[in-house]
Amino acid sequence: MKRCSLVLIGFAGLGSFISSAQSASVQKISDPFERYLKSIDTNKREPSLRRFATECGVDVGRVRAKYAVAAGDDWQPVLNMRKGLRSLESDFYTTVEVWPAGNGVLVEMWPNSDDVGSEVRTLYCFAHGELQFAEVIEWNLPIVEEPGILPWGYSRRWERDQKRDLKQVKAVFVDEYEQVIRKPKLDSEEEQSLHWNPALGPLSEQKLPASFFQ
Repeated sequence: MKRCSLVLIGFAGLGSFISSAQSASVQKISDPFERYLKSIDTNKREPSLRRFATECGVDVGRVRAKYAVAAGDDWQPVLNMRKGLRSLESDFYTTVEVWPAGNGVLVEMWPNSDDVGSEVRTLYCFAHGELQFAEVIEWNLPIVEEPGILPWGYSRRWERDQKRDLKQVKAVFVDEYEQVIRKPKLDSEEEQSLHWNPALGPLSEQKLPASFFQ
């Protein structure tokens, strides 16, 4: 009886070891949108936003941001982004954070689809209502974290040339931390998604709440 118990304990220990090894082999993924929400909570904005804001001439440390959420076409201004998201009760939603600064406007927008692991961050810089430059990352995150299944993003940037035409000037694949990676193996649907573009028109096309600019 004691021998049987020792064998069982041995198998139990082996099982725990295997389970621990398997858990260790699954890389913990950092959710870009959750990092964004945390940056609002802590007021420690991410380097990518700070860089973009500096280019746009907006001091995000001094200008008070305004928030809105939407689960359809209508923006709902909110004072707290997390509470606003909880009120939507939807896997399909968009958040927007806006910094009005004189004739300039900085916008960070996230249209997400949680059910398929799609997160999209778009940064816009407007001057006198005209888009000056923009950046977007389309992230594809695994719904279930498993070995060998890694997140990837498609990062692009648009700028105006000497003729004031808006041109794409960058297109690279990145990981969830925005570090450049090789192009991952994509299926046909994922390849097609690379042709999607965010709205690249004037500020008026965003149809943001009028209260943001009063």
